[in-house]
Amino acid sequence: MADAIAIFSIVGAIIAIGFLANLLFKKVGLPSSLFLILIGIVLGPVLGLFSLADVDPITPFLTTLTLMMILFEGGLNMDIYKVISQSFRAAILAVLYIVSAATFVTLFAHFLLGFQWLEALMLGPMTAGTSSVVIIPLVSKLNISKDVEVTLSLESTITDVLNIVLVLAILQTYVGGLVDIQQTLITILGKFAVGAVLGAVLGIVWIRVLYLIRKEEYTYMLTLGVLIGCYAASETFGGSGPLAALLFGLMLGNDREIFKTLRVRLDLGYLSEIKSFMKRTQGELSFLIRAFFFVFLGLIYGVGRGEFPIWLGILIGVLIVAVNLVFRHVATTVATWRSDMFQYRRFMTFMCGTGLANATLSILLYRELSPTLSYAYLYPVIATNVIIVTNIITSIAPFLIKLRE
Repeated sequence: MADAIAIFSIVGAIIAIGFLANLLFKKVGLPSSLFLILIGIVLGPVLGLFSLADVDPITPFLTTLTLMMILFEGGLNMDIYKVISQSFRAAILAVLYIVSAATFVTLFAHFLLGFQWLEALMLGPMTAGTSSVVIIPLVSKLNISKDVEVTLSLESTITDVLNIVLVLAILQTYVGGLVDIQQTLITILGKFAVGAVLGAVLGIVWIRVLYLIRKEEYTYMLTLGVLIGCYAASETFGGSGPLAALLFGLMLGNDREIFKTLRVRLDLGYLSEIKSFMKRTQGELSFLIRAFFFVFLGLIYGVGRGEFPIWLGILIGVLIVAVNLVFRHVATTVATWRSDMFQYRRFMTFMCGTGLANATLSILLYRELSPTLSYAYLYPVIATNVIIVTNIITSIAPFLIKLRE
């Protein structure tokens, strides 16, 4: 483990490189995530400055904080009318992609890697879907249709929830017995319902509170406190914390539209300065947290790999992603059929970046199964390779937009 001075030096370097990588993205469209993941690989598996034991204590906090902050920022910058109009297509895209890609990976793991059926089923959802941490910040900076931006953002949020629920349900079955499909479906629907309702209601209430305290200091910090409470309450009551954070931000970002629909008379002009400051500050914090998250993905690249060849892990990751892209293209074509987004289906196919949920689940399974399952280390090995490959492919997607201009 590096000493305190070395750690602070590395932190400063990560922030500077993240800033420069962001500038590079604006110039040529190459996402900063790839550079930051590479830095993590160098600091962890290559130089050995950090190990899983070093970052393990902060893993739950970093992943939760990253997801919460990114989704809150995404909600602040979304148009609520676009969200409503594109939610059905986003759900179709998310479900079709998750089901088809997870099915293939399950079969691949069982017949080619030798996994037992339940062990293979856990790997399936872990390597499918897209990550809101990757997709939302990227699409918000691209010159694309708002319908496409909202659809991809909603899809990534939905798949984050689906991945977590499905893997945990299968893990529970693996440890405790037979699965109750009806109960699993109820759990999925309940998570979406509770998270959406709690985030929306609390967001509307908080707009009114912000109006009452508009002349006070530190309103943004108080808003962050409420956001954390909203996330925690949703998870406590069986809902989706990430979805609650998204809806909370969506309400704050569309205060005029919300109050106009509810026919509430309130001069929201007083909140414009607060909202402007909130969006700027939130963007800065999200940049910082996102930078450290991608470095973290690089740090865990070698988790539990043992004697497993690096080239074989990369080959498996490439093969899984290649086939998954075929399913994603089909899902994208179906979801965008007879809409203006149909012309963007190739771009949407390449926006396949995975990240936070996939990495977190792979480490969870490694911890839970390694005492009894000899090849449990393959979960993080395969997941991190899929993350890296999908992020490389996602970095190509902005160039497709530039070719259209």
